[in-house]
Amino acid sequence: MFHDLSGDRISVANDAARLAWNDTLEALLAHAAATPQHLARTLEADPDFALAHAAQGLMLLSLARRELVASARGCLAKAQIAAVLRPVTRREHMVMEALALWLDEAPCRAAERLEAILLAHPLDVLAIKLSHGIRFMLGDQAQMLASLRNVALGFGETHPLAGYVHGCYAFALEERGLYAEAERVGRRAVALSPRDAWGRHAVAHVLEMTGRVDEGVAWLGDGRTWAHANNLRFHIVWHLALFRMEHGETAEVLRLYDEEIRAEPTDDYRDIANGAALLARLDYAGVDVGERWEELAEKAERRVHDGRLVFADLHYALSLLGAGRQDMAETIARQLVEDAQVHRSVERRTASRNGALAAFGLIAFREGDYAEASRLLGAARDGLVAIGGSHAQRDLFEQAYAESLIRSGSHQQAERILSERLARRGGTNLFASQRLARLRGRSPGRLAALAVASTPLAIAH
Repeated sequence: MFHDLSGDRISVANDAARLAWNDTLEALLAHAAATPQHLARTLEADPDFALAHAAQGLMLLSLARRELVASARGCLAKAQIAAVLRPVTRREHMVMEALALWLDEAPCRAAERLEAILLAHPLDVLAIKLSHGIRFMLGDQAQMLASLRNVALGFGETHPLAGYVHGCYAFALEERGLYAEAERVGRRAVALSPRDAWGRHAVAHVLEMTGRVDEGVAWLGDGRTWAHANNLRFHIVWHLALFRMEHGETAEVLRLYDEEIRAEPTDDYRDIANGAALLARLDYAGVDVGERWEELAEKAERRVHDGRLVFADLHYALSLLGAGRQDMAETIARQLVEDAQVHRSVERRTASRNGALAAFGLIAFREGDYAEASRLLGAARDGLVAIGGSHAQRDLFEQAYAESLIRSGSHQQAERILSERLARRGGTNLFASQRLARLRGRSPGRLAALAVASTPLAIAH
């Protein structure tokens, strides 16, 4: 009988597989680039380890790539065969069930199945991390936090993976606007587990959402603490670029884009989202981004028919529009309309309804029909959380909405949302202050002070 790092029984055949599996768990939680290698070592040591096959399938689905669905089905088949060859625990069987549910287009039920494991196994870090990831993709912030609240406090400082779990908890707190608690938990997470790139990322979110730019730059540092990470490291640099942009350092932002964010021109949807969202922000600021949209559009065009995640679809559309490939962006938008009506996944239908509005809003913006863009983006605004991603990532659509209001002449509405934005960030936000200054004919510095003085800041966070 073998047990993992949390003391839960695992159905492995030998100690080599156990040790490799423990390495896999730590690497998964650390967002380490070496995670696939550790998982491969595990299956090499024990090809009939059902849990490893099921976990691999769930990881593949999290990449939101159409061609990987068949591979994930293969993982489920291998897990099921392995479970016949060797008895597995109920906990391991529930992970297999979660994979089957997600393959059946029921990701919310998959997350629920993983979270059900935690009732009997509250220290199951695999279930915690996988359910956290699914909830994030679904934009289900409330349940993401609820599930972490139920288990995070059970991880004392002696647990070898405690920091990583607290890093997930910190991110869930931040996405619910509980910034002070999120920062405290996130800093503790990184202190406990210095390799916790997700926890460091969670604190960066807090600092971005509260307008603490200099602290954000200092917190992210020189990158050595997250050099081990997979493509999350590109996203962390994206956050650094946002901080630099707040200082108006657009040349540095472009350098970060070229040398780090898109230094490896992958077609992973998260990497494309980093690039497209940053280029769009630069566009709105009047910065010439050259031919950079072309590289993103080439990758996005091959993903037009993926249809696995609305967040990804919208960033593919944004990339295509940036390069002038409007017809392909419209293909995505029309597919979202169809999915909103007929897709068998409830989650996909909900996300597609709001995603379609946003997609056509972005198209109208690119066409210069700013009144229509503001109407569509405004209609999508309250429901966009359903597409997944973080507040910081979806902020791109908020900026497009504000910009379309200004350009369409809806200045009163633009002033209102820009003032609210400035206040939420403690009076420090370059995007809002510059645009309010132009609208009101005052200096950005004085405007920020006026906005802070006139808007309640004692919001319960």
